Amino acid sequence: MANQAAVSSAGESSVGKLAQFFPDAVAVRIPVRVTGLGSHGTAPAGSALQENTVIEFGTPDEVLFASSLPLEFEDRVRLESSLKTEASVVAVQYHHGRIAVAARFVRALANWIIKR
Repeated sequence: MANQAAVSSAGESSVGKLAQFFPDAVAVRIPVRVTGLGSHGTAPAGSALQENTVIEFGTPDEVLFASSLPLEFEDRVRLESSLKTEASVVAVQYHHGRIAVAARFVRALANWIIKR
């Protein structure tokens, strides 16, 4: 599969390794601002953690990126770039103080670049 080749070629990164569990994952490079919203989707005022990172892989329903935020399974995140949406963390892999994160969109996106 061409997709597996794309995942395998980038597979040395922690995000690439996580992408192997998402058969529809396509390699992308989309700069994004991630805001951690906690497990209920709303961070207490003044406590939201943010960082700039890059979406390295995407599927029609998920994005995969590296993060240094303290994200855990089922946490919600806000993603802001050309897309502005929220997603729920569905997988994390820890690697040298950073984590590879897979997050599933809370609502389907009409303008997301990866289609079925």
